[in-house]
Amino acid sequence: MKTIAETAPDRMGAGLVLPPWASPTVLFLSLGGLGVSTYLTFAHYVGAVALACPDSGAINCEKVTTSPQSVIFGVPVAVLGLVFFAAMLLLGLPRVWRTPDPVLRLTRLGVAVSGVAFAVYLIYTELFTVHAICLWCTSAHILAFLTFVAVLLAENFAGPLTRSNADRG
Repeated sequence: MKTIAETAPDRMGAGLVLPPWASPTVLFLSLGGLGVSTYLTFAHYVGAVALACPDSGAINCEKVTTSPQSVIFGVPVAVLGLVFFAAMLLLGLPRVWRTPDPVLRLTRLGVAVSGVAFAVYLIYTELFTVHAICLWCTSAHILAFLTFVAVLLAENFAGPLTRSNADRG
């Protein structure tokens, strides 16, 4: 039976090598998140667009997306989602994944952590303040969580965040 260290990808002098699924997974999840966030942003600004979501009982996208909590410091939450997923898209590009710079790796991890932390806050707000769930928002929260998991797992295989990884070559 192989240990985790034996199954982890090798690091090469040309850059940091992460699991082959890491970059495509984060790109795929980020594109999905961009799609959802774009739809929600469009619905927020156009206003007349009816969200494709039930509006009865606990599931009510319109109630969530038009609540006072859907805007933070004058910025729609959907726009913040666009910014998050766009940043993760850039940080998930294959060339960026291969860059061993610890600052870049910490930035990617920090953005992923902030995205999932914000999603937890939004879920709490939906449940306990707005008293309704938006299915579109939930899909963005799930995509943010999966992005966080993918980044965390990939970084686990990458090894310590040290200059020695960046100086290999």
